[in-house]
Amino acid sequence: MSKRIAVAVLVDERGWLLLQERDEHAPVNPDEWSFVGGAVEPGESEAEAAVRELAEETEITGVDLSHVETLHYFCDDCDEDHDVALYLALTDLTDADVVCHEGRRIVFVDPRTIHTLRWGAGMVHGLPRIIGHPAYVARFGRVEPHGFGCVLLVDAHGRLLLQERDEHAPIDPDRWGLPGGHLEPGEYPEAGAYREVEEETGVRLEPGSLERFDTFEIFHPSYGSVDRVHLYVARVDLTDADIDCHEGRQIVFVDPDLARHLDLTMTGVLAVPAFLGSEAYRRLTR
Repeated sequence: MSKRIAVAVLVDERGWLLLQERDEHAPVNPDEWSFVGGAVEPGESEAEAAVRELAEETEITGVDLSHVETLHYFCDDCDEDHDVALYLALTDLTDADVVCHEGRRIVFVDPRTIHTLRWGAGMVHGLPRIIGHPAYVARFGRVEPHGFGCVLLVDAHGRLLLQERDEHAPIDPDRWGLPGGHLEPGEYPEAGAYREVEEETGVRLEPGSLERFDTFEIFHPSYGSVDRVHLYVARVDLTDADIDCHEGRQIVFVDPDLARHLDLTMTGVLAVPAFLGSEAYRRLTR
């Protein structure tokens, strides 16, 4: 059974989001930045929980919250499924109106700087829904989205080919992600995926060997845009010795249990668990 969570995201007049920096005592995601919210109590609706959590953690009341979406994902830290009801309100409040009753601080944060913070996985799921919400776009505009072609290759042992990015990476430095990158102007996602794999690993895949898995919406703070990441997957008979690392610190096959718990990129947070839990992964590893 999924744990029910309610989250309240307030947006100030600059387009900044009210976020909480959790402390070392937090039972889940300690020392990470997250949305304001918490568990829905028995007999309580998600809307009621969002209002209560906002008041308990910040003393903010009387805000008209609108339901955005309910997100479902598996929380590795909690080892359980979460159903997260996401609520949004555009306000004229400032940091001076916020009383922090939980964590180190609760302040409005420029979403374009979130990549400089230690963000939690819940942020990855919620940010595209907030920044891409019609109410947010109508007030603050929309940055033209980028397209990406990414690949997850699976070896004979069910391990995933992942890249450890270095400190110079423009997106998610020092995290583990998928081989792939920006699509060139006019380039189809599948063609971009083949090109990126060859450029980053030296592996030239046979045409038709990649299959489309899914397309994810990812908010990339460094760009300020909600981008579309097209993910392709394939089974390969390769080892680490067949991989040339042309980008990042290393590109290696990683055991699936370890892959789930690496410090993943924003794309990796969504793509890796989704793929490992899919029929496509089970089929490719049979």
